[in-house]
Amino acid sequence: MDLWWENWSSRPERRDEVDETDRPGLPRLAVVGVTLLACAGLTYVLPFLSDYRPWVPGEPVPLLRLFTFEDGNAAGDGGAPGIGGTGKEALTGDRARESLAAELGAALAQNLGDDSVADQAGVSVEVSVEPRELKGLVREIEDPGGVAMRPFYKALKRTAEGRAGAITRIAHWGDSTIAADDITATLRRRLQKRFGDAGHGFILTAKGYMPYRHKDVVFKSSGWKLYPIIRGQRRDGRYGYGGVSYGSWGGGRATYGTVKEGPIGTSVSRFELFYQAHKGGGDLEWKVDGGKANVLSTKAPSTEDRWKRIDVDDGPHELSIRAIGHGEVRMYGVVMERPGPGVVYDSLGIVGARAARMLNADPDHFDAQVRHRDPDLLILAFGGNEAGDRKMSSKWYEKNLTEVVQFMRRGKPGAACLLMAPLDQGEVGPRGRVRTIPVLRRIVKVQRKVAMAQGCAFFDTFSAMGGPGAMGRWYKSKPRLGWGDYRHATPAGYEVIGNLFYKALLKGFADYLERREDVEGSHVRQS
Repeated sequence: MDLWWENWSSRPERRDEVDETDRPGLPRLAVVGVTLLACAGLTYVLPFLSDYRPWVPGEPVPLLRLFTFEDGNAAGDGGAPGIGGTGKEALTGDRARESLAAELGAALAQNLGDDSVADQAGVSVEVSVEPRELKGLVREIEDPGGVAMRPFYKALKRTAEGRAGAITRIAHWGDSTIAADDITATLRRRLQKRFGDAGHGFILTAKGYMPYRHKDVVFKSSGWKLYPIIRGQRRDGRYGYGGVSYGSWGGGRATYGTVKEGPIGTSVSRFELFYQAHKGGGDLEWKVDGGKANVLSTKAPSTEDRWKRIDVDDGPHELSIRAIGHGEVRMYGVVMERPGPGVVYDSLGIVGARAARMLNADPDHFDAQVRHRDPDLLILAFGGNEAGDRKMSSKWYEKNLTEVVQFMRRGKPGAACLLMAPLDQGEVGPRGRVRTIPVLRRIVKVQRKVAMAQGCAFFDTFSAMGGPGAMGRWYKSKPRLGWGDYRHATPAGYEVIGNLFYKALLKGFADYLERREDVEGSHVRQS
């Protein structure tokens, strides 16, 4: 090659061409290259040019795809599809955890379909949390000194000790992420497997048009008119414990029952109807297991909230209700419980809800609902819908959220309180990169500030997911953990979040036991 170049360039007709054209072209090319590199470098120095950066952490390395196949594997590497690839092969079980770990981190992957074995019921042990139970812990609950969560941990300890009737109740309000009962079902299963099944808890009267569901329970309904708290339609402000009231002038039906098989939910020992009595009240017919029809009148001289308890032998049962006769039957929901010891997890998701909408409820009415239900832990999980308010004032949000927290706690001020940050909310930016909606970070910051100021604990779901851009990574992961709207997780993703929060609760409980704030009953029977 060197000899060929020497002969070619030494020819008279080429000498001028080399000197005057080719050689000056090389410096010009170098100048262009340096200029391009300088421009690219400025995007990392000047914040307002950040959208034009050629590469940011989390994105594929530029030009790397020239040396990879479509499924994300290096050329000649073979094997299963990589995270974010286009391969159609589904990954499950150990392979799913392995693949997820490569992209999102081993600790996060541990929380996908976590199948750690709970302690065997009936084994006499000291109340404690084994280190293996905390495997996969990603983010702890923020609660300086454990003060905010102490009432919950104290109740949970009594439940773990196997004391008769020791039921620990959790009330979890939120938006559509809670209404799907994926996060809460994961928590319900884990907590009841670990501490005992004390029943499914509260269920709204009907589903109606809402994408609302509950797992590990039989639930069917029809013929009810919905009055959700987010619309503020009820002049009296009575929306019940779950934020949705229902009316029927006859024909409204619903069925609530145990499942035939499953990890939980196969038995119940009492149903409780949450309803409203009023001057124009109609009759409600109820039956247990298709047996004798009983009639409950909801007519009263004045409007008031009432509860009807129906006791049955502990086991599989089904309750059916039907609005009959003249007058309007107004219902809030039904509770299914067992004697305990155990945990009850009320999933109180309201589709489309924002925290501020809870203020549509009449204060005295809502206080009475919470007081009657008597939860040991109040969880508020809002913020996803608020993220749509791009120009939201942080000062206004802080003031409003403070009012909501104070409002929600009035019914039982002595209960533990926790604010749960929203999931990452993504949007597609320049070059198709999914980034976190800017206002979300302000929402998380304000929620943390309000929680600390109001004596509540805080769980940073956003950071636990992986922080900025997490939803984009969850969408690309295999198995897919986020949907293409970059706002909601898939059922598998919600399961991961449920496990993340479960591990955080268990870590807080372990710290409580280690502090030995309540030394009564050191050796206990684990449920």
